[in-house]
Amino acid sequence: MRTRQEVLERFEDLRSRRLRARRSKYLSKAFMNCRWNKRFRVKGDGKVGFCMHPIVFKKMKDGVFVCNEDCTAKRCRLFDCAHDAESVEEEFEEVLRSPSRCGNEYPKLAILIWFLQNDRRSTRKARFAVAVSGAVRAAWRVVTFGWW
Repeated sequence: MRTRQEVLERFEDLRSRRLRARRSKYLSKAFMNCRWNKRFRVKGDGKVGFCMHPIVFKKMKDGVFVCNEDCTAKRCRLFDCAHDAESVEEEFEEVLRSPSRCGNEYPKLAILIWFLQNDRRSTRKARFAVAVSGAVRAAWRVVTFGWW
């Protein structure tokens, strides 16, 4: 069985790697990260990204410029990242605080968090208190006919 310290070290290592990967994903020059890219549902194609920058909007004849690939975003001189390092970290911490979101996005981190939270309550004294309260509750139900 692993000690609490080993699990905590593993958690910190995994957390820092996931945060680094999230930063590289959300701070990269990709069409999904551009402040001016708006995604609209197009019949038959799912969602498509369109550049809504005012300069591009004026220069295009029909006002539509499809920006739906990373290579297009990398060549764009008007690219403006919608995220910054602090907002990415805040959102990452928010995901870790929400058990359902953390379980969906980072299942290994969710398991480590669950273990570390439950490890604090699993002392012998805490387990004994839970067992005694369960026995008293069961006895009370028998005495008061709560089992009917």
